[in-house]
Formats: sequence, structure tokens, C-alpha cells
Amino acid sequence: MTVIDIVCAATYTLFVWWFCTGVIFYLDGLPKRTYWTSIGVATFVATCAIIGVIAASRTQTAATAYVAFTCAVLIWGWQEMLFLMGILAGPSKAELPGGVTEQTRFKLAARAVIHHELALFSVGVLLLVLTWGAPNQVGSATYALLWLMRLSAKLNLFVGVRNTYAHLLPAHMAYLGSFFRQRSTVSTFFFCSIVFAATLTAALWWWVAVGASSVFTQTGATLLAALMSLAVIEHFFLVLPIPMERLWSAVLSSRNTKQQPDGRADRANVELLQRL
Repeated sequence: MTVIDIVCAATYTLFVWWFCTGVIFYLDGLPKRTYWTSIGVATFVATCAIIGVIAASRTQTAATAYVAFTCAVLIWGWQEMLFLMGILAGPSKAELPGGVTEQTRFKLAARAVIHHELALFSVGVLLLVLTWGAPNQVGSATYALLWLMRLSAKLNLFVGVRNTYAHLLPAHMAYLGSFFRQRSTVSTFFFCSIVFAATLTAALWWWVAVGASSVFTQTGATLLAALMSLAVIEHFFLVLPIPMERLWSAVLSSRNTKQQPDGRADRANVELLQRL
């Protein structure tokens, strides 16, 4: 595998991450009447992706590494759509009341997202079972990294970060923003999570450069290393004065016409997008 192949794999990871995130932002910003159509199509795609992960897991080639990686991202994106469209979140849809203890705050936050968390974990276990013992584990590894780093991001939002990005939540999910905490300093938890993520990322890039023994292994390791690099960057977006939403400013404009339950436009999002 040449340097060009490594660059191509890393660029592909960047594109898939950017494109899939943009599609999710766009679709969950459309009027609610479009949600079930979007979910229907996404469910079909996710079903095909699960089959794709299983099929790709049987062989070790550069192509099947790409297929397994892409399918895992599509499966993940399907669940993010279910979450952001309010189909699969948690039994509680109320904002955090004032004056509660940290323990109560955590319990209420967990109730707001527990169904989504259980679904993410269950699908991860399903992929692991369906590909158990198979020679190509890129799909399962991709999903596991996505789950691990998303859990880290959620916990950091709960502990406190400079940029919560609560304004990017669709109107019907705005109550989740009440569980986020904004703080000007970097927390100990963030420091520990970024050190862990950076160490894992470095280990994966080392595997690409030194440890990979075949084209398949090097391709899979590159895809995973690039994905972890993006996860580290996403974490830094939480604490640095950088407007991450500029990366998807065009697709976020779909929220300009989004209506609140009482029929009023989501003016906060409109004003934000106009400033981008």
C-alpha cells in the first residue's frame, strides 16, 4: 500500500464523515411531515448495510475494508437520525428543572437518552455476533469506535465544555440542551478523554506505518485511524473558539423553515445561520 493509497483512504473517511453528518443535519431540519419517509429510506439503507457488513466480513481485501467501514457508518447514521428526529431518545422529554443535585441531574439526563443508548449498544452487539470469528472486523471496529467516542462526547457535554452546540439541536429536541453544561475551563474529564483518544489514534497510525502486514490490514487501519483523528478534532471543537457548524452551513439552512410545535419558526436557528 503506497502513501497515495493511505491518503486516499484518509480522504475517503473525511468525506464520508462530512457527507453523512450533513445529510443527517439536513433531513432532521426538514418539516416533521417528511420524517417517516426519511426514516423508511434510512431503515432500508441500514438493513442493506448490515447485510453488507456481514458479507464484507468474510474476506480480507482493500475493497471489503472500505465496504465494511462505509456500511458501519451508514448503520450509525441511521440511529442518529432516529435520535435527532425524536423517534428513539428516552422516556423523558422534559427540560432539566432548577435546583437539582448532580446525581439527580445525571439520572434525568440518562432518562432523556437511555433508549438511544441501549439501541446503540444492542446494534453493536448484533454486529459483533453476526461477524464473530470472521477475518474482516473493520465494520465492527468502526462501529465500536463511533460508539466509544460519541459516548465520550456526550459525557463531556454533561460535565461541561466551552461549546455545547445546543443550538444545532432540532426544535423538538431542544430540551436536551438543558442537560449540557457550559464552562470556560477545560475539565479533568475532558483532559483524560482527549489523552485516551489521542493515544488510541497514535497507536492506530503506528499500526498503519509499521504494524500492518497486508494491504487489507493497512487499509482497515488507515480508515480507523482517520476516523479516530476526526473524533479527536471533534472533541477539540468542544473547547476551542471554532464554529464547527460552518462546515455544514449550507445544509443547516433547511432549518430556516422548520416550525415549532406552536407554529412559530425556530427564530434562534434562523438568526444563527444568518450570521454564519
